[in-house]
Amino acid sequence: MRGPLARVSPISLIAVVSGGAALDQILLWRFLGLTGNAVTALLAAALLAATAWLIVRAQRNAAAGVGLRTLAAATAIALLLCILGGEGRLLYATTDWQVRGAVLRDLTLYPWPFVYDEPGGPWLLRAPLGMYLTPALIGKAAGGVRAAEFALLAQNTATLACLFGLGALLFEGAKARIGALAIFAGFSGMDAIGQLLAGQPLTMNAERWNLAVYSAHLDQLYWVPQHALVGWGGAVLYLLWRAGKLPLAAALAPLPLLALWSPLALLGTLPFAAHAAIATLVRRDIRAIDLLLPTATALFALPGLLYLASGSDAVGGGLTPLPFHQYAAFEVLEVGPYLLGLWFLGRSTAFAGTTFAILAATLLLIPYGQVGTSTDFTMRASIPALAILALGVASVLLSPRQPGEGLWRGVLTVALAIGLVTPVMETWHAVSLPRAPRILCSYFGVVPGGFPTYVAPLARVSPTIAPRDPARIAPEHLAKCWDGPWPEPLLYMDQLH
Repeated sequence: MRGPLARVSPISLIAVVSGGAALDQILLWRFLGLTGNAVTALLAAALLAATAWLIVRAQRNAAAGVGLRTLAAATAIALLLCILGGEGRLLYATTDWQVRGAVLRDLTLYPWPFVYDEPGGPWLLRAPLGMYLTPALIGKAAGGVRAAEFALLAQNTATLACLFGLGALLFEGAKARIGALAIFAGFSGMDAIGQLLAGQPLTMNAERWNLAVYSAHLDQLYWVPQHALVGWGGAVLYLLWRAGKLPLAAALAPLPLLALWSPLALLGTLPFAAHAAIATLVRRDIRAIDLLLPTATALFALPGLLYLASGSDAVGGGLTPLPFHQYAAFEVLEVGPYLLGLWFLGRSTAFAGTTFAILAATLLLIPYGQVGTSTDFTMRASIPALAILALGVASVLLSPRQPGEGLWRGVLTVALAIGLVTPVMETWHAVSLPRAPRILCSYFGVVPGGFPTYVAPLARVSPTIAPRDPARIAPEHLAKCWDGPWPEPLLYMDQLH
């Protein structure tokens, strides 16, 4: 096939992702009881029409877009990776899916809006629900939780395929794109060395050797796909703007909509988004649409932002008391070789200058941040920077070799080879451990007492968005929350069910 129909415009791919994220905002309004079924359907239909119109319009200028064969390959790879991550419960799923499966189950089975009738409540589910709402609605219409699980697999596959397609535009030729994808998928810090120094086995998760954690890309996708997709999306939008392949409006407008998927990963994109906005302003290239479109999406996402802020003061935050020797070892093993290699080899690339300064500052400072009592801030807010770092490493390694580059190319190659241990081990778990069992409990059954990052007392929710007359659900607390073995380590339960 030749001509525009043989390619997909980057704006079309962004429209698909942004349209899905906007639909999640509309469904959140329905979940909170702010709209009824009829209004929700009308809004969804209008959104679908607007998205279709934007795609048709964008396809008129698709000559520089993504080839259909590239996009088909990206979809196949995305599907494989999502299945390996446990989506659809076709293979093993990491223990984070204990909570994630319970949230999807509750959203599918319980009427919207609902609250949990538990001690200290009623409690409103206030987790970032963007990834769950559309699959749960499909599950409601198509017969239950199993349909919702497959819908989630399809949704995340489509989203990841779009991101891979957009990322392909950063590299020229099939060979470079395959190489970049391989480097990106295998990218990780040298956790194997950290584990050995700490006297810990590599048999489960190789990243828990330090108080701080930077996750390998496949680990992010397997454990926390919602955070990975937002962080990778923010990174690729910024890099496409940096390469002159996207206008500022297209790079910034989707971001507010993605907060409902992962506010922490979105937070990690803000330094790069600020650079894009300030640089455009300084060059006096700013257009009215560059201001109006991101403002419009931010206003559209405002109820979702209020929802995420509900009871958030109970989560807490501050600075991590990270001893300097642990911090130094962490930075050296996780990102040190990559930052140095990119500094010496990438000075003539799009990853130099201000981009490199933001990248280095972000990765050097993030370990001292904390939200709640865990390392979630470090793991999630670092995702965009780690994605940009990986693509920068791919860019310099896949470029023609220049005299005098042998040392740093060797350093980068060795670091990548050692880092590969982490995603390989996680992938081995996916194919060797038992298939993920079916979740039988509600959220409060899996997490007795709840946790502030997932639930908030209804009384603490802003009256602007609080459900007026929600169904009160009294979850049954079962002795077993899943119908089969779930190998250790268990993150939320004290014993194996």
